[in-house]
Amino acid sequence: MLSKSLVRELPLHVLDENSSVVFGTVDLVVEIDDGIWIIDHKSDQIDDPEAALSNYLPQLECYAKSMSSMGCKVLGVAINWIRRGEVVLVRF
Repeated sequence: MLSKSLVRELPLHVLDENSSVVFGTVDLVVEIDDGIWIIDHKSDQIDDPEAALSNYLPQLECYAKSMSSMGCKVLGVAINWIRRGEVVLVRF
């Protein structure tokens, strides 16, 4: 999977389906031929990356919905656990 483009620290400021303001910064957006991946970098000290993902999944899903509302095809989200050198993916 080769990336077509990378966007770092992409600011988001959109209204969600409930007319609530969503404001945040996506750490990394990776575009490939089929769509985009949203990747967040985390530096938490964790033992189980898969279990720790659940703490951040609502944030990533919110970013994904926001990007989808702007016409992006979101393939999935991921967390890059930088202290572990490990990435955990969630495909949509």
